[in-house]
Amino acid sequence: MSRITSTLFLFFCLTACGGGGGGSSDSTPAPEPAPTEPDSDPVILTLLDAVPASGLTNVEPGQLASSFAQHGHSDLSLELSSDCNSFTGTTIRRNLFDLSTSDFNQILDHRIECSLDESVAYTVTANGKRTNDAEFVTELLFSTGVTSPTGLTVINQFDLPRDTVNDMFVGYVNSALFEELDLPSGVESLILRLVLAIAEANWSNLLDPDSLYDVTSQQVSYLSRHPDGSPSAELTAAITFPVIATANDFVSRDRVIILTHATGSTPGNLDNADAWYILANMFASRGYLVIAPDNYGRGGTADMPETYLMANRTAFNALDLINQVLADPAYDEVYNGSDLAIIGYSQGGHSAVGLGLTLETQGPETLTVREIYAGGAPHNLYQTVRGVMQHLDGSCDDGAYCRYVDEDTTVPFATDRIFPGFLNYTNTGLSMDDAVIGEDINPDFVTAFLANEPELDTFKAILQLSSFTQIVSAEDNLNTSTALIHLYHSQFDRLVPFANTSELAAILEPATTVDFHENRCNSDGYEAIFNLTDKVGVVHTLCGLSVLDNAFSDFK
Repeated sequence: MSRITSTLFLFFCLTACGGGGGGSSDSTPAPEPAPTEPDSDPVILTLLDAVPASGLTNVEPGQLASSFAQHGHSDLSLELSSDCNSFTGTTIRRNLFDLSTSDFNQILDHRIECSLDESVAYTVTANGKRTNDAEFVTELLFSTGVTSPTGLTVINQFDLPRDTVNDMFVGYVNSALFEELDLPSGVESLILRLVLAIAEANWSNLLDPDSLYDVTSQQVSYLSRHPDGSPSAELTAAITFPVIATANDFVSRDRVIILTHATGSTPGNLDNADAWYILANMFASRGYLVIAPDNYGRGGTADMPETYLMANRTAFNALDLINQVLADPAYDEVYNGSDLAIIGYSQGGHSAVGLGLTLETQGPETLTVREIYAGGAPHNLYQTVRGVMQHLDGSCDDGAYCRYVDEDTTVPFATDRIFPGFLNYTNTGLSMDDAVIGEDINPDFVTAFLANEPELDTFKAILQLSSFTQIVSAEDNLNTSTALIHLYHSQFDRLVPFANTSELAAILEPATTVDFHENRCNSDGYEAIFNLTDKVGVVHTLCGLSVLDNAFSDFK
């Protein structure tokens, strides 16, 4: 009996033997407003969002990358400028849908880099002019503080023998995985047999990783930023790497692996039941330096709302960590290259694409994104949230983004995870009390959202700022990218609609190399599980492990 079969047979006996398509509605860019006579002075457009927040007075001088966003027009030509040193800037355009007026049809997401001195006030300006000669201006103003002496700090560190690392995923399968799946009684044994077949076909590398090295696991804190852009030294992460002191003929790797964790994971806690911490050790046991940041709101910042699916904020925290780790000589013997591989699933798949986009537009010139693995992610965050609203309103009509919404599982992802960050860290004019009553979405909020009431315009626009499928002409921002982007999603995913990834693939394919692994999570076994249970997260979780096995096989 193979290791895979025997492991899953034990798991089976321990658990079973012992007794957008649609949904987009009117999702087309708003029509251009009629040409008007230009005013003598430019129209001042307010900021939609910014990191750092406009007016912040203690920005960390060492943080080179920032962003600010505004409403805009498809025919608006732009010029970015600043009084900071070595300034560069680029703009990512997104189409804008479903607002109460047609005054704007795009979001302009400005990505900037510049060198900052201590205790100096700066202004970044976006000047725009339309084809009717109407002029617009948007400004971001902030001031720096003094450079913080706090950088990368190791909080906890220990070594794991490679035999222990070899068995970590087996332990996860035999315990935590079954609890996550929460299979329904009555069909449990049938589903477990299907899981066994999926594991045999798709999890061979994870179940039998053939570790080469013992691994050092570190819990670290690092200097980064709060969601408003002010300095924070409380964010945490896991860093894992091979123990090479006793290794023979070790050759430093040419890639560093960045793991962007899924919902509920906190790799920086170094918990053997955490799938993303387990993965960090397994990749390290193959000789790689692995960086696994905790999102703001988890680990060292767990007393705050999480920056859940807030693409720019999550990416900036990860970028700050990557810069500090790779500048630290303690890791030089493991990594000796210029390439990055980013791996994420579900929430982490969204973070992986967001981080990749940030590195391509604002990352150090010395680093190259070589691969991105992103699966099962809400890349069209706006339509995913809108699908929840349509379900609650009874107006779904079998749309791609709403047909599988479940009030007991899917809705809490909005109320408990998405809404807190977006409503606490951005200026939407709304509070959690406006959006949520008890454990449910406020029915008045649902009605206003779908009726395109003006008080929700900013909230909806900021959701779209974190939606990658609305990017216009991705080749304009990724024209120099050499990254290979691996995309995965199951058509039978009840938690995150498949349309998220099919839409993203269509957006990215003209810009860079995309490998959409459509068959990876769409076998007969997945379909059979889909038909046996309407539990929302079962197929989603199983697909995630198949994706990670695929990624791990590429690093063996």
